[in-house]
Amino acid sequence: MEKNIRCGRGGDEMADLPISKAQAVKCATWLIDNFGDAMSAAVAGKPYGRSHLAGIACQETACKWLEWVDDHPPNEIVQRCVFDASGEVPGAPRGAFPQNTAAFRAQYGDTFTDMLIEEGNKTRRWQGWSDKPWVYKGYGLFQYDLQAVATDRAFFEDKGWYDFAASLGRCCSELDAKLKLGSVGGDIWKAIRAYNGSGPRADAYAQNVQVFTEACLPVTG
Repeated sequence: MEKNIRCGRGGDEMADLPISKAQAVKCATWLIDNFGDAMSAAVAGKPYGRSHLAGIACQETACKWLEWVDDHPPNEIVQRCVFDASGEVPGAPRGAFPQNTAAFRAQYGDTFTDMLIEEGNKTRRWQGWSDKPWVYKGYGLFQYDLQAVATDRAFFEDKGWYDFAASLGRCCSELDAKLKLGSVGGDIWKAIRAYNGSGPRADAYAQNVQVFTEACLPVTG
């Protein structure tokens, strides 16, 4: 049955781990085997490590792509990380722009909109679902949110999430920005909480990422 699954953000199930610790180890192994060098370069000189990035990926999207790692090459899995149907499915409203597909189309036109709809439908087909006329809101293993289109249009229009390093760079840039906030004070766990937002759901998000980070550490180093 189709669900609006965005592992890390949204939904009442957030207080629960979206995958098991054993599955997190499998995810971390897949990440290091395929993208370990890129992850090492991304965290050089940073107050966070590969384990934190793996933990975020486990929370954000691994509940989806873990099912694909034995049957699809890494580059295709990266391309198909188009999730978050908030604003489209019943019971999942969205406050940030675009609130729904109609709002995005009104702002950015048919060509851009239809391309993103097709990208979402490619992912839907992998899951055995029928096509929908929806623009999805999360892109890449770390789920770069479509609201960033206002300042980073090229990433979405040029399918930047197809490149793992590009998605990773957006994740790290956001963490770096959060670490500089006065309310965060350089604390990585407060930054990870702020990466998700605020309130109880952000608290649960950070707690889950901490669990996954610890589980991934023996693999990621």
